[in-house]
Amino acid sequence: MKKIILLVVISLIFLISFNLLFFLLGGVERTTTEWISYGFIHFAYLCILLIPLFCKKKKGRTVLNASLYLRSLFYFIVALIAGIVFITWNPEEILWPTIIQTVIAATFLIMQLMSVTANEVTDESLERQSKEKVYIQELASNMRETMQSAQDPEVRKKLRGVYEVLNNASIGSCPEAEEIELQLAANVNALCMNASSFSLSQIDNSILTIKETLRKRNAIINKSHFA
Repeated sequence: MKKIILLVVISLIFLISFNLLFFLLGGVERTTTEWISYGFIHFAYLCILLIPLFCKKKKGRTVLNASLYLRSLFYFIVALIAGIVFITWNPEEILWPTIIQTVIAATFLIMQLMSVTANEVTDESLERQSKEKVYIQELASNMRETMQSAQDPEVRKKLRGVYEVLNNASIGSCPEAEEIELQLAANVNALCMNASSFSLSQIDNSILTIKETLRKRNAIINKSHFA
């Protein structure tokens, strides 16, 4: 709560200071050009204050969030300088001040919205990669636990080979591999559940099935990447 109050106070410092100077130095009676510049300056500052709405507190988002803040800050500085120039110059014709400020604002909005869209795509990609990584890690972790609990050294050796294959498997995936990945998970889980009761030949057959399923999965993923 204190942090929120502090941020609100900090954000109000510029607004209060700028408005005090604006009205104390020039009074309330202002020209249209001055009010246009006044409005664009406040709009630019508002764009900075609204950035948190487009920022997500996730791992890997620091650089993405920083780019939004930097772009908004740059636009604010440009709009502030242009606004002060037009307020000081105060031309009677409002056409050029309006056009210049509008072009600056439109350019900023287009670039900012494109970045927000790109960030959303990046978020989806990072989230998908995280899920894919967890999927492979869980299979490898289950196999490692089964391997460590195996009493027979020969069985432990065979399970270690499966664990190493899973642990080194690509974490990337694609929609086309969803079905084969479900098969892989079922095969791995079946071996983990029955390793203690399977004969060596049954374990060998299960391992061959897992490795073949994993090979097909990798082939599908590689094909989708080069498609």
